Amino acid sequence: MTVTAPRLPDAALTHWDLGQIYQMQRVQTGLMNRSWRVDTSSGSYLLKLFRDVTGPELQFQFHVLQTLGASGVPVVLPVLSRDGRTTIFLEGEEFGVFPWVGGRHRSGLSMSRDACRDLGSVIGRLHRTLHASIPADRAPKPENPPTTEAALQKVDRLLELVAAGRGDKTGFEAIAEQTLRLKRGLLVRLGDRRPPDLLPQYTGYTHGDLHPHNVLHGPDDRISAILDWDRLVVSSYAREMARAAVFYFTYGDERGLDCDRIRAFAGGYRSVFDVGEPEIGLATHQLWWDRLTDNWVIEWHYVRHNSACDHLLPGQTGLVKWWTIHYSQVEQALMGR
Repeated sequence: MTVTAPRLPDAALTHWDLGQIYQMQRVQTGLMNRSWRVDTSSGSYLLKLFRDVTGPELQFQFHVLQTLGASGVPVVLPVLSRDGRTTIFLEGEEFGVFPWVGGRHRSGLSMSRDACRDLGSVIGRLHRTLHASIPADRAPKPENPPTTEAALQKVDRLLELVAAGRGDKTGFEAIAEQTLRLKRGLLVRLGDRRPPDLLPQYTGYTHGDLHPHNVLHGPDDRISAILDWDRLVVSSYAREMARAAVFYFTYGDERGLDCDRIRAFAGGYRSVFDVGEPEIGLATHQLWWDRLTDNWVIEWHYVRHNSACDHLLPGQTGLVKWWTIHYSQVEQALMGR
């Protein structure tokens, strides 16, 4: 057996019947949890050390996965241990084992219209199953979109921080100032377009973090697995659908969004689980306002002194500008029109 990851908790594997272990290697993804690929005589598996979600909350997550899997939603179910448990505790740590699922993460921009429609229908089936089979035991957290005044005050505070940091040689300072002045102008001009304080009508458990890095696609672009359910949350179905579309079909620059592919995606979703146009319109409005008023990359840079995400700012700025100009086009596309 070859162990390529230091301090691998291989003792945990003795609780599962996986056959002869050939190799174990650390998977370099995830901020909280830790994972290893384990190749054995019976196949390949993922050994996961849970730290973000554990105990009863994790067992509820597994219950959700079992329900989704039974309805045909492509999820990865835990392998039961020798004594029939989904997880085991070892020295105070909680471990689970899953089958290794092949596939690749895809940008929606490289997918055919049929594949985009299929993606939407799978997410629709996911939401339909959760709505029918896992009733929410709590109300969703209120969105409370920031007021125009609060958003302007935040922009002005960040502009002061940018001004105090003169001398940045990376170019980020100039982009940050340009972004903040653009948003300030839009807020002054369009401040009356803040979303109304309305609660969504269709809410329930949602994945909570649907984007391309949490979805695996097979060779034909059909979804092979929806991964990483640690953000399972009660929220608006329409909001998760619209948010996923923005993640999947953004160009990442001033070209904005591919509305033709969004239209196919939304059509697939609504063919399976239709929450109605008013609900989608509200979600679209809220997401656009979020993008206009949120400046998390700039805050990370100047407040947290963390520049790891600086590279995302130009694309975010380009999208806000484009989306504001093409607002109606995006809204219609998200309704499948």
